[in-house]
Amino acid sequence: MPLEYALQFRGRFPDPGPWKLPRSFNARLNEPLGIGELPTQRVRRSKHRPYVFNIMAVGDSGLGKTTFMNTLFNAPLTDQVLPKNLTSQKTVDIKPSTYELHEDGVVMHLTVIDTPGFGDQLNRETNFQPILEYIDEQYDSYLQAERSSEMRRNIHDKRVHALLYFIAPTGGNSLKELDVDFLQRLCTKVNIIPVIAKCDTLTPEELAAFKKTILSEFEHHDIRVYPTAHAEDRDTVTDLEKYMPFGVMGSDTIVDVGGKKVRGRVYRWGVVEVENEKHSDFVHLRELLIRSNLQDLIETTHSVHYAQYRASKIKSKGRPDSFLACDEFYESRIENARRYLQDDMQKREDEMRQMFVQKVHEKEAQLRKREEQLNSKRQNMMEELEKLRRQIQAEEAALDDAMYGGAKR
Repeated sequence: MPLEYALQFRGRFPDPGPWKLPRSFNARLNEPLGIGELPTQRVRRSKHRPYVFNIMAVGDSGLGKTTFMNTLFNAPLTDQVLPKNLTSQKTVDIKPSTYELHEDGVVMHLTVIDTPGFGDQLNRETNFQPILEYIDEQYDSYLQAERSSEMRRNIHDKRVHALLYFIAPTGGNSLKELDVDFLQRLCTKVNIIPVIAKCDTLTPEELAAFKKTILSEFEHHDIRVYPTAHAEDRDTVTDLEKYMPFGVMGSDTIVDVGGKKVRGRVYRWGVVEVENEKHSDFVHLRELLIRSNLQDLIETTHSVHYAQYRASKIKSKGRPDSFLACDEFYESRIENARRYLQDDMQKREDEMRQMFVQKVHEKEAQLRKREEQLNSKRQNMMEELEKLRRQIQAEEAALDDAMYGGAKR
């Protein structure tokens, strides 16, 4: 939220500055002005700007994080993982790598943040600290950019929008202490999406039991994960929540299954397909991450997690709570405006659809009436023709009688 808005907030709080926004009044348009085209303009304009999406992968070494990320984005993104070093004094490395992806005229700057070394050391008590510091550093960089008039025009968003936490496939056993500690500390700072790695090592029964155990531990330890806890767009996640935590696997190998080339793993007992819903939840996780909720992940990062960080920084400097109240009211106005535009667009679409259907029905009725008129006219013409034919036949018969009858006499 712009600081000017907080300082000029309609005089509703005692401590903001003297400037106030002018009062607004509702006005009725006498004829269409073209405001309804603004969402279309926004979509057209957004295609010219690259989308920014930052995703972090966290989990023990050997769980297939690198292979999975390559499989998820269908590109060789991450480098080869180094072997474990149990005696290393260094805990966790943070390695962000940025890629530019193009599809149908849309550009996305994707940053994959790897965390090699997580869970590798014998002493794992401080494994989460470098990750926590990295997330806070990105929030702080964004906050400093917001305060700068020069940088505010084009802020480079490096905040973590999604964190994939890979859980070892231990079957019906409970989560490790490191898992619980990490998830509790970071679930309020970032959108955490839990996944069960290498799910092809578990039977369907073991996977279902493990999911049930994990969900019960989430509830017991108050671990809030995405999309259950934070998703603002609930319409798109209802069908996907039943697959949580997602059982996934990755593969860089293309195999032949019934004459079809697919990503999968070949075992002595058969082939496991990555994108087969019966074998893993990969397609559902991809649907959540990219096709349905990518924008919601970005917006939730800004409106929930970053907002909490920003509020804590404002309070720590002794600023009045009215700043935060102004902030929340401003964000609520923006959100209400966005929802109003969405509802208005949906209403316009429904009206256009109903108008189209009505016009189609009217045209069909006109064509049907015209067809009936033509059929009636055709029937009358046929009857007249038949009448004329009979009349001609009668006249021909009378003429024959007159000619041949006179000759006989």
